[in-house]
Amino acid sequence: MTIIAADSGRWATRAGRMALMAPAALLLALMLFWPLYSIVLRSLNQRGRAAFDSIYWGNYVAIAKDDLLRQVVLESLMLAVVATAITIILSFPTSYIISRLSRQMSSLMMVVIVMPFWVSIIVRLFAFTTILGQQGIINAALAPFDLGPFPLLYNTFATITGMVAYLLPYLILVLVSAMRSIDVSLLTAARTMGAAERQVFLDVYFPQIRPTLLSGTLLVFVLALGFFLTPAILGGPHNLTIPIFIQQQIQIYQWGKAAAMGVVLLLVSAAGYLVALRVGGKGILTPVQSGTRGAAADEPLKMTATTVLCWIALAMVMIILISPLLIVIPTAFTETTQIRFPPLGFTWKWFAEVVTSDIWIGAFMKSVRVGIATAIVSTLAGLALARVGSRLGSGFWQGLIQVVAIAPLIVPVILLAIGIFDVQGRLGLIGTDAGLVLAHAVLCVPLTFLVMANALSFVDLSMEQASWTMGASNIKAFWSIVVPNIIPSVIGCLIIAFVTSWDEAVIAMFQTGFDKTLPVTIYSLLRSGITPAVSAVAAIVTAPVLVGALIYGVRAARNAN
Repeated sequence: MTIIAADSGRWATRAGRMALMAPAALLLALMLFWPLYSIVLRSLNQRGRAAFDSIYWGNYVAIAKDDLLRQVVLESLMLAVVATAITIILSFPTSYIISRLSRQMSSLMMVVIVMPFWVSIIVRLFAFTTILGQQGIINAALAPFDLGPFPLLYNTFATITGMVAYLLPYLILVLVSAMRSIDVSLLTAARTMGAAERQVFLDVYFPQIRPTLLSGTLLVFVLALGFFLTPAILGGPHNLTIPIFIQQQIQIYQWGKAAAMGVVLLLVSAAGYLVALRVGGKGILTPVQSGTRGAAADEPLKMTATTVLCWIALAMVMIILISPLLIVIPTAFTETTQIRFPPLGFTWKWFAEVVTSDIWIGAFMKSVRVGIATAIVSTLAGLALARVGSRLGSGFWQGLIQVVAIAPLIVPVILLAIGIFDVQGRLGLIGTDAGLVLAHAVLCVPLTFLVMANALSFVDLSMEQASWTMGASNIKAFWSIVVPNIIPSVIGCLIIAFVTSWDEAVIAMFQTGFDKTLPVTIYSLLRSGITPAVSAVAAIVTAPVLVGALIYGVRAARNAN
């Protein structure tokens, strides 16, 4: 009887875990694996249909033989390589300076670095059109010297500038975490043995950073390959990248070549992530936040020619990241119908137009509705996956859950967008809030899973086991013991998922028709014609981020004193 009872208990536990994980598994199956399966089928079908008639490799052969497709691949590689190289050149010295500063100043700098994450990518790209345009800030500043106007917009220069601005925070976050965890005793030992600073850096410091730098570089390169919005808004006609080509082919219902190109992009992305994980370890997904703080606490940062160059790189990074956030606000008050900097006159009429326009109000409310629902769905899904994964004794099943949960991170967003568009077209979800919520939720699950998995790893299992021995059910023990310990992480997941949904435009572009989200509405106006009303919307979205950063900066300065 004891054996039967034990077996029954194990089966009940397994059934409970499967029931807990079922909604998240269904979400990933419908919005990730089915779309990818459909894309693969279309790539192997001569007519681009999602049907398995016979294997047709012509769509893949065309990538190598077709001049246009080959040019698209080469253009994408060129942009990715150049943007990645510039990102490395700026990120490494910037990260070094930040890691050597005091804790308060370092935290303040990191707040500035991550500020762009909280502002829509569409808004930031719109700001770059203002900065780089014919009547933009740069050309306006050069005009008194009889220089320009230079063609800085709708070309490769603008595209790479936008890509670098997007990639910088990612690599800086990874590098700063690694530099903060360096073993300072090794540096001190090398100096006491007579090693010069250059030798200490090359032989002791850099080898500790190299794995993180290599893995971070691969991740940045993979991200750069998948850019869609940046070349679409800032680039010229010849900046035809793989994601833009895929979108154009889908618009004319040429699924075969688009699907094949998407599969190739997915394979390259997956290979890049796997190599990055192999080189840098799982720490690149959850960067180290603690550890020895370099030499910041013990040694002053000496002013040498090298450190001066590092400070210059830091200044350039700050300009690239912050200037787009600051520029959009003044342009919203111009009296003219064209956006220019500095603005002419002062008026509130564009703000009045935004708050009284059915188009803008509808777009704002749709983004809020979808964002809140996405935050709830993705947080619950991430918590369920993390909970089941943390309670499994088998390393294989734990690893499988981790791979499945973070899989949406590996899939290029344009491929995810067309795949979900294909599937939801069959399910009748195109144009509905529910369809967009499910699409955004699968995009957010990897983020919520990583946060929840990290939070659950710090929960003392013995306390939960003690509640079981005292007669508490699994559900009661979870809500009374586990949940109170992970509330801050739950709130963080809700915020991260909401912001991700609020900012997302590529998937929403395929999912919405006349009922657009706020980013898609801004994007459509950027393509058809810009008015200062767009600046007003951008100012409304950006102002809270700037105010929050200012408040944090003032508090950090007071604590430093």
